[in-house]
Amino acid sequence: MNHKQVAVGGDFNRIFDHKDYLAMISIPDEATCILRGHLILEEVLNLWSSKLTSTEDLYTGTFVSFKTKLVVSKNLGMSEELFTVLNKVNNIRNKFSHRKNYQLEKSQIESLKSRVDGIVESAKVQKCETFHVFVGGKDENGNLKEITYTWNDSDNRVKFVLVFVILMLKITHWIQSEFNSRGINYTIVSTEKS
Repeated sequence: MNHKQVAVGGDFNRIFDHKDYLAMISIPDEATCILRGHLILEEVLNLWSSKLTSTEDLYTGTFVSFKTKLVVSKNLGMSEELFTVLNKVNNIRNKFSHRKNYQLEKSQIESLKSRVDGIVESAKVQKCETFHVFVGGKDENGNLKEITYTWNDSDNRVKFVLVFVILMLKITHWIQSEFNSRGINYTIVSTEKS
């Protein structure tokens, strides 16, 4: 297969660390997958708040909950639709944190998918159900292995990852547009790899 890969760096490097996404798709534990996604979204909130306030790290020196960062981000101009989606992810994460043996529910994934498919329509990104993730590497025995994850063949954890990647693509489009319209300097270092 001929795949184009783009490395993201600059201000977005903590949001697009490929190790986070590989861990989300590879680790079979739902709670760990959700937590990793939640941490990535927290970096989005940190970037948004820091750039809008021209502060290196707006939240340094004290613990600030995700929900508080989300509300601050909304007060700084985050759209209501993004606020609602990120709040849904936070609610899912909190269920894993406060309910022993909690498992993702199909209805949660479907609701999240519908919300993500409906936001940031200016980002020409495919729908969650048609998106797939291709992972290649070596298995535990050192043999080359390639896996393609699709909506129809996936469990709820992998469906969450598919929805999450589409969400991140839409957030990136939205945040770039907002930074540009507000005259905020940011960097995305991209290099093409073969």
